[in-house]
Amino acid sequence: MKKCGYLLTLAILLVSLAETVRARDMAVTVFAGQSTRNVWEDFFLSPASLDFADSRIAACALSYTFIRIPDRYVSFELEGQIVRHWGIQSHWEANLPVVIRYHGLPLRDRIRSSVAFGVGPSWSSDTPPLEVETRDDSSPVLFHWFMELTAGPARAPWMLSVRLHHRSTGFGLMADKGGLDTLVGGIRWDF
Repeated sequence: MKKCGYLLTLAILLVSLAETVRARDMAVTVFAGQSTRNVWEDFFLSPASLDFADSRIAACALSYTFIRIPDRYVSFELEGQIVRHWGIQSHWEANLPVVIRYHGLPLRDRIRSSVAFGVGPSWSSDTPPLEVETRDDSSPVLFHWFMELTAGPARAPWMLSVRLHHRSTGFGLMADKGGLDTLVGGIRWDF
C-alpha cells in the first residue's frame, strides 16, 4: 500500500511539473557574429566608427522562463550560453545571465517581438587575447551582459535575434581590465 502512495505522490509531482513547464517556457538561441575593438557605447553613439577585428563567435544558448507577468508583458529567464571564438581568439566561453524580457512592443498582434537585457558571470577557457590587446589586460572570469532585439511572425515559434554580446569587468568588481563587444545575429526558437 505504501508503494501505491509513493507512486501516486510521484505521479502528482510529475503532472505538477509538466503543468509548470508550459509551452514556450524554454528557448534555444543560436547566434554568430564578429567582435570589435570598440566600447559598447560606440554601437549607439558612433556606429559608423565600429572597428571590427578578425575575431568571430558562434554560440548556442538555452533559456528557461521562470517568471511571467502577462499583464505587464514581462518575463524573467535564466540562460546558459556556450560560445566558441575563432580568428585572433581561439577559446571557449560560458555565460550564465539572468534575463529580463519585455514583450509589449508596438504591433505585437502582427509581429512577435521582444527586447531583453541579461547579466551574469562569464568564464573563458583562456585569457582572451583581443581583450588584452584592446583593454591592456583581461581575466578569464568576468561579467557578461547582453542587449537583444527579437522579431518574427506573430504565430511562429521562432524570431530573428540581434544582440550586443559584452564581457566586462563589472566596474572593477571582477578584474581591473578586460572586456569585449561583439555584434551578433541569430535565431531564437521557443518550445
